[in-house]
Amino acid sequence: MSNSPSTGGSAAPAPYTRGDKPQQYMHRLANGLTLVAERVPAVRSAAMTLLVPAGAASDPAGASGAATVLSDWILRGAGKRDSREITGYLDGLGVQRSCGAESVFLRFSASMLGKKLLAVLPVYGDMVQRPMLPDDGFEPSLDLALQQLDSIEDEPSHKLSIALRERHYPYPFGRPTSGKREQLEGLTAELLRGDAKARLTPDGAILAVAGMFAWEDLLQEVEAAFGPWSGAPAAKLEGPAAAHGVLHISQETNQSQIGLAWDAVPDADPDSLLLQTALNVLSGGMGARLFTEIREKQGLCYSVQAGYASLKKQGAVFGYAGTSPERAQRTLDSFLVELERFTRGVTQEELERALIGMKSRVIMQGESTGARAGALAYDFYHRGRTRTLDELRTLLEGVTLPRVNEFLAGHPVKGLTVVTLGPEALKVEGIGERG
Repeated sequence: MSNSPSTGGSAAPAPYTRGDKPQQYMHRLANGLTLVAERVPAVRSAAMTLLVPAGAASDPAGASGAATVLSDWILRGAGKRDSREITGYLDGLGVQRSCGAESVFLRFSASMLGKKLLAVLPVYGDMVQRPMLPDDGFEPSLDLALQQLDSIEDEPSHKLSIALRERHYPYPFGRPTSGKREQLEGLTAELLRGDAKARLTPDGAILAVAGMFAWEDLLQEVEAAFGPWSGAPAAKLEGPAAAHGVLHISQETNQSQIGLAWDAVPDADPDSLLLQTALNVLSGGMGARLFTEIREKQGLCYSVQAGYASLKKQGAVFGYAGTSPERAQRTLDSFLVELERFTRGVTQEELERALIGMKSRVIMQGESTGARAGALAYDFYHRGRTRTLDELRTLLEGVTLPRVNEFLAGHPVKGLTVVTLGPEALKVEGIGERG
């Protein structure tokens, strides 16, 4: 892959001048890591997102939650710096940072002043290549994972969302990042060290940078910090089909939780923008259909929403409603009515309101280098390329009422996965049944 700007030039960009537009770059290292970057005019900050294909979906068999434990343990020393030295060094550079396990990736994020970027990259190079994984850090990292797992019992909506994702997505993509208690308790430092060595690989890893930088300097530092990184090819994630269908989790609570999911086009599909726009009509705020019809007009629930998510080859829409047990059946029935009405299309007024919200989010994304770095990373993962904000705005300008309604007519809501949590099971009829 070329390391030249996406605009076609080959020289390093000149200093910013008033009116400059962002420039995008891409370079693939020999070891398989891909660097994508966007030089943003008129900002002093920079941000990076590093995605390493070592998420929950690739946890070893019988070790669900290993990625979450590793995401904390890996921060407790790397290279020649122990945990305290890493913390002091990054704090001294003013770095705002996080690390966590997702389904496919371990995600490292960091934001800082642009002039500090090159000093930060080697630390993350050490984390993925030379983590200390000290004995005295394993138990605290494991305890944190167990505490997070315990906290889910006090958050029934979170418990429901985990069960819904696990039932709707094919294995292993539905595996919960929180893990399973009995499997977490069976983890050992020795097992996780071996797992980390196998999974921390540059093959399929993505490093995204946005903000103030000089491309040639950035490329040189990334090659120095990450170029020596080696490892086996990332594991292919394949498994049995999703269970789908209807599941009730019996729990004596004062609330009932309702979750629904259905398959959708993946994010890389050009039509995904039409779906996401339409979903803003269904659930894009206090003026959206679900909130207005179910919460405001009927007073059936305290929370109701639906949102889009996507794996690389499969998209999905996940819906949620929280209510009281005596209103749960009516809430579910009303939700299904709104989904059936959704497939019949939206109005011009609804579409215009949805597009305003989406355009606002694009603008806000452009004002945050952290948001841009994350967007670049996931754009490349889904599409094999990155998109500029101007391209996103152009795509939104091309969304019309006929296109949206034609898409909805051709992609009816069907094959629902329904998960409920509460004292009593609910009846699922009509559109909710899986034929």
